[in-house]
Amino acid sequence: MRVRGASVVGAMLVCGFSSLLLGGCNKSAVDAQKLAKHAQSVQGEDPKLASEEYKQAAQLDPANHKILAALGTLYEKQKDWANAADTYAKAAAADDNWAAYHFRRGHALYELAKKDAAHQGFDKAIDPLKKAVAKDANLSDAYYYMGKSLYEIDDEQGALEAYTKAIETRADQLAYYVDLANLYLDLGFAEEGLQVALEGQKQAPNVKFADENAKAEGANNLYNVVLNEARAYELLGKADDKISALKKARNVPNPKNMARESEYQLAIAYYDKGDAVEACEALRNYLKSPAGKTPEATENRKDADRKKFEWAKGGGGGCAGL
Repeated sequence: MRVRGASVVGAMLVCGFSSLLLGGCNKSAVDAQKLAKHAQSVQGEDPKLASEEYKQAAQLDPANHKILAALGTLYEKQKDWANAADTYAKAAAADDNWAAYHFRRGHALYELAKKDAAHQGFDKAIDPLKKAVAKDANLSDAYYYMGKSLYEIDDEQGALEAYTKAIETRADQLAYYVDLANLYLDLGFAEEGLQVALEGQKQAPNVKFADENAKAEGANNLYNVVLNEARAYELLGKADDKISALKKARNVPNPKNMARESEYQLAIAYYDKGDAVEACEALRNYLKSPAGKTPEATENRKDADRKKFEWAKGGGGGCAGL
């Protein structure tokens, strides 16, 4: 008895109590851990080798959901959305209690649908995203991507509710405000869209950024929230307020010098108001900006070139020298 007891204690130290309950040490599980550890060490320099080793490890120990999650994360980094979705489905099947696996699968399916030429597959993302928030109601991004997926299948009411829930869950994510305000405005609800845009701007100082790329993305989201404000005022017929909002866009940082069309919109707004001098000044700013020089803005530039002469004639020469 003593010998047997000692051997049991020794085995517990080596294998762990749970392994004994399952019938002793699992060599496959140990080998899987070794493979996964090596895959993790090389995934930065050799992601192809890492993915193969993670797959081998998962075959050795299919119940180890953490190995599957690591493989899913690697696929995400490679933007291999099909394999990411499939791998996270396996991770969720191995341990259904992890809300993150359902969310990552839903997000991968959303990204996969975006790449689809026929724009099909958004409906497949909704169920795993619903499962994610059912297990963890604090997953704000799950509500957000649920809203984006519902919008793509023309369920506007569902999208409004999901975007709203995302904001209620985490109020400092400006992208949520951009999409919710846009949807309200698309549906003709100008007052609601305006309130969302203004609330997003109030939240902007509270936003924290992990790195410079996130900071640039945040600035772009703030810019789009300000444009939503201008668009709302246009729907409400408030020309002066629209101009004020578009002028506000000038002060939004642009870390990556992205092309922005707000100055062109401001020029049109000024001219519609009858202020050709200010219109030409805004037009001048637009033509000098990155937006005024991009190939995509060719038609706007042609239109701007025509307008600078028309406005010079009708507005006291405000576009002279442009």
